Amino acid sequence: MTDDEIRTFIARYVDAWEHENLQALVDCYTENARVESPMFHTIVGRADITKSFKNLFDAFDDWDINLDDVLIDDDPVDRAVFVYTAQITHRGDVFGMPGTGRRVESSGAFILRFDDGRIASERRVYDVTGLLVQLGVLTARAV
Repeated sequence: MTDDEIRTFIARYVDAWEHENLQALVDCYTENARVESPMFHTIVGRADITKSFKNLFDAFDDWDINLDDVLIDDDPVDRAVFVYTAQITHRGDVFGMPGTGRRVESSGAFILRFDDGRIASERRVYDVTGLLVQLGVLTARAV
């Protein structure tokens, strides 16, 4: 994939996420894609990826995602990292906590490896602690 193709792909992927377009998101992955996530651990294949997105969208909605940066490396394989900040609303159960209706911020990075124009592997790195503090699961004290 060219740099422009990867940037277009990521923009389309983020747009599908913001619109909670499950089919468009799942279509972004190869049949046996592997996703590593702090929230969902390691999942493999489109069926489990579909379930993880359904669970995520049950827990959070009203996605507003800002792409902070995109880094692309096409040698020796097509890889990219995108850094994001998202505003989301906590609607359903997450980490054993029922929905609060709180609007929270999530920030992180996705590390993607592509195969034949789709995501073959994805590693999600995000601030779980910050999210849990905003949800009231954890309490932070000033140091």
